[in-house]
Amino acid sequence: MDSTGAGVSPSISLSEHGEYAAQISGKDLILHLNPTSSGFQDVEIVKVKESSLKFLKFSRASYTVSPDTYTARGETAPGRRVLHASDARVLVWQLLPLQLHAEIESIEPGALNIDFGSDENEVIVFHAWNTRLTVYALDTGRSQVIKSPKFAHHNGFGYRPKTGQFAILLKPDAVDLLTIHGFRSYELINRAVLPTVDAQGLKWSPDGRWVAVWDAASAGTKVLVFTADGKLFRTYTGPPGFDDSFDLGVRGIEWSPVANESGASEYLAIGKVDGTVDILRCKTFSCSTTLSHVFQIDDNSPSIWRERNATADGTLEYAESSSSSAFSITAETSGPPRGVSIMTFSCDGNLLATVDQTRPNIVWIWNLESTAVLLSALVHEHPVRQAAWHPSKIQLLIVTANNAVAAVRSWTPDGQPSIIYIPTSRSDSGRYDVRWLSSQGDDAKFWFGTTEEYTLGRIESEGDSSRFKVLNTIKGKASTGSHSAGTSR
Repeated sequence: MDSTGAGVSPSISLSEHGEYAAQISGKDLILHLNPTSSGFQDVEIVKVKESSLKFLKFSRASYTVSPDTYTARGETAPGRRVLHASDARVLVWQLLPLQLHAEIESIEPGALNIDFGSDENEVIVFHAWNTRLTVYALDTGRSQVIKSPKFAHHNGFGYRPKTGQFAILLKPDAVDLLTIHGFRSYELINRAVLPTVDAQGLKWSPDGRWVAVWDAASAGTKVLVFTADGKLFRTYTGPPGFDDSFDLGVRGIEWSPVANESGASEYLAIGKVDGTVDILRCKTFSCSTTLSHVFQIDDNSPSIWRERNATADGTLEYAESSSSSAFSITAETSGPPRGVSIMTFSCDGNLLATVDQTRPNIVWIWNLESTAVLLSALVHEHPVRQAAWHPSKIQLLIVTANNAVAAVRSWTPDGQPSIIYIPTSRSDSGRYDVRWLSSQGDDAKFWFGTTEEYTLGRIESEGDSSRFKVLNTIKGKASTGSHSAGTSR
């Protein structure tokens, strides 16, 4: 989701798949509608009514609703849009062609989250103190209210892929509720009282067949799997023979993407506070294996790569390492919450990259085909911030919290991983992010940067080394006068 966070005013916001970029300069909203064009030629500038910004978000391409759903309703799928929300109003623009589409006035101050709903025709507003959620239908001008949402962030609600039904966690009193609502109508389909201590979130499976809810870590391992219409199908409390006297509970869950062969999500990964990951097969939702972030020395030991200084000027590279030296680092015993903090599947669902906060500087890459095995581990000097798989091929980008250099790490199953420097402004906090640009071609373009400056480019090989070829850069301190191709409205 394109989230800026409550009350945060970023200078730059990217669409979910990187096709569009937006930035704020005073009361100018600058939209880059074709970031891959040379010199950002396709730029539009529109005026907003307030310089105060709380949320700046793009609608999502094919996020939930398939074209068949619109056809069945006798409707045409809406085009992509962008919203700008202040404390007082929400403005929504159609992108192509750029024109103001809707304005929602008299928004109550203190909104916790404002975003698009099931599609571009809906805007959802989570009000202060989570008192209620209001859904605004832009095509009809009507609004609907759901009371007592438990969370305003993306773990608290979700739209079913393809058909757009809405699932949300509610907390009207002392119990947690899961409710399922119809697409666009928001009529109640089902309501389930959850047997949870303190439900932490829900996630739809990418194939739309299941919705899973996980409980607080204090409740031990508990994941509830519901059918798409809200009926409890399975309660997972741990693998067979699991000793729950030492159970530290669940930190998060992740579904594998839809497999091409079966058309279904095949795995549900459950990341736990004790640093293990239970892998459930979605046919039965029973545990097929448990991944442990402990290196085992055997005949099939994986490749271990360790980040090191290659030259006196601090240039970094990966070097193959023995397990004894790579894992000699002292485990973290304090600081951030314990447990598995990152789980992300490759596009085919066969590989899983994980980070355990016991050693937050290591990315573990597992092969889940047939028997689950550790394929590789990458050890870094700084904690890992992000791991992002390419949307259509097996390539992983890694970003660490290194505030000395701006660089991205690239891993593929074949060959040595590489560290590529990005010519961008240094961030004192080291809070860089990376986002792949969805493309039908072979070029693997991606964005790298912070909310103050993003650079778009791709990795190119030069002999035995790799470099980052810059295609374009957006800086937060934009000068509107420099965008000669823009149109003021």
